[in-house]
This record gives sequence, structure tokens and C-alpha cells, in this order.
Amino acid sequence: MPFAPSSSPPAAAASSVWARFGAVGDLLRRAVAGGRIAPAYLFEASDLSVPREAATVFAQALLCAAPAGPCLVCSTCRRVRSGNHSDVHRQGRDKATVISVEALAALLERAHSSPLEGDRQVFIVLPAEAMAPEAVARYLKTLEEPPPTTTFVLVTARPDRLPETVRSRCQRLRFPSPTDVEVEGVLVASGVEASRARRLAPWALGSPSRGRRLAHLDADRVVDAICAAGLDRRIGAATTAEALLASLRPKAPELAADDGEEGAAAPEGAAGEALRRALDDVFHALQVVAARRLSGDSGGPLAAVSPERASQALERWTRLAACVRRNVSPIALLIEAVGALRRA
Repeated sequence: MPFAPSSSPPAAAASSVWARFGAVGDLLRRAVAGGRIAPAYLFEASDLSVPREAATVFAQALLCAAPAGPCLVCSTCRRVRSGNHSDVHRQGRDKATVISVEALAALLERAHSSPLEGDRQVFIVLPAEAMAPEAVARYLKTLEEPPPTTTFVLVTARPDRLPETVRSRCQRLRFPSPTDVEVEGVLVASGVEASRARRLAPWALGSPSRGRRLAHLDADRVVDAICAAGLDRRIGAATTAEALLASLRPKAPELAADDGEEGAAAPEGAAGEALRRALDDVFHALQVVAARRLSGDSGGPLAAVSPERASQALERWTRLAACVRRNVSPIALLIEAVGALRRA
């Protein structure tokens, strides 16, 4: 298939695009150049934006006709980028929390057919940890031994939530995380006040998407309120929890597309899932604050708390974080978040 001319040689364009992903990008470039393509890959990172972009570039490289591809300018590369190439198939959540058995069945049925345009077809699943467990169990064989013209790319920021049976069948590639300074720059560029960006960036743990979510949720104010109520028994735990929940509810749905699934239609039950994800971020922030106090941080909302007390709070907040996905009442979780410091 012919490709359009570029202002720079194809080899230079390909080298530049892979350089964005560091050593992992170089490994993928050499795999494509040498034709040593694994049946399935697991792209991991603390933030979905990096491996999602890498999955698109990888698909371009696998399908581009340029010998040093991807050239980035041919019709194939452009259509892969826009999501309109018939041999690149993307699957996100089709229900509130999962990629259903039905959706995965249709995807994998297509995996056993021949490519429509070129020599290969690419299946990108994001976020991979959303695959329904029963669907994963049914299609492990296809994932392990797909047809030679099929390549799977599973993208996740939560590899721990994938079964070991899936992880072991993929070539795992971990992409580097942005630094706190880089996350801070992303937040400032998105309109967050510099002082808030500086405070929130370390809480994001290398994830610009999480940093943006924390800023949008006013997570710094939520954490301050929980800690203040936990350390001062004159402040009512229930009253604090009700006020925080009232502030989180309207903000949570706006975060639905900030995990790398842009353009996906909101599935049934998305509002409740969005609130759970907002609570995920709140408890993540609480755990980071407690962990930083344990590591010697003398500032922040737990500055007056001893390391021992911070350790006890961290343990309880970690347990509560695990309950977010068990459909425990959000108001009960926030009340317990305050109570964790009081009991500590």
C-alpha cells in the first residue's frame, strides 16, 4: 500500500515517535522491525494515557507499509489514529463496570477471521482489568494462541486486578511514569492553581489523569475535611460525610472519560460507577497522605499526628478503599473514613 510523502524520512519519523516511550519504545520498534511479534501484549503504566498512545503507535507500526514504520502520514496510519481502520479493533467497557462476556465474545470471534485490508489485525482492550472474569476464563486459549495474523494489546493501569492466567499469557511491558514535576506541569496547564498543583502532584503517584481527577474533585479539601473532623470530636462525622458526599456527587460523572476511554458512550449505571471511582481517588489520596506522614513528612493535614497513629489510620483507610468496590454505602464509607482517625 503506498504512503504519502513526509517532510522527514520515514526512519526519522519512526525513531522520533518510539523515543517518547523510552526503553519500552525501543523494544517495540525492534520487535516490529525484526518481525518478532508476540501473540499478546500487556501494556502497563500508572496512567492509561501513555500505554494507550503506545498501543495506537504500535498498531500503526504493525499495519503501515513503510519499511521503517510507522510513517504517521499514510492513509493507514491516519485511519488507525482516527479509529477508522477496519483491521484495528478497540474494546472498552460496554457496561458500567465491565467488558461483558457478549462484547468479548464478538471481539474474539472477529479475531479468528482474516484481516480485511492488510496482513494483520490488532485488538486493543482498554482498560483490560474490566474484562468480566467469566469472559476471561472462556477465552484464555484464544489469548494464548491467536491466529498468526492477530495481535492483542491489553492496556491497564491496574495489572494487579487481572488474573495471573492473563498476565502470564502476555508479554508484559511497563511504561515509565511521569515525575511529580511533570504531573504538576500538566495540572497547571489544565488550569489548576500552582500551589494546589504542587500539593496534589505527589498524591497522583505518577498519573496525570489521577491528578486531574483529584483537582476536579477538590480532593485536597475533602482530605482536609476528613482529617479535621477525625482529629476534632466536636466536628460531627456524619455531618462532615454528608457535606462531602453532596460535593462529590455532581462532580463524579464528569470524570467518566478521564481514564483513557474518550469517546465511549456512557453505559448503563455509569453515574454510580463514577461515584465509586471518585471515592477510589479520595481513599487513594488519604492513603498517600498517611504514607507520607509515615515517611517523615512534617506538613499536611496529619502534621499533628504521630507516625504510629498515621500507621493505624493508613491500615483502616486501606481496608475502606477495598470496600468501595463492594457496594458499601458511600455515606458509610465517608463516616468510617473520619472514624478511622478517631479510633487511631
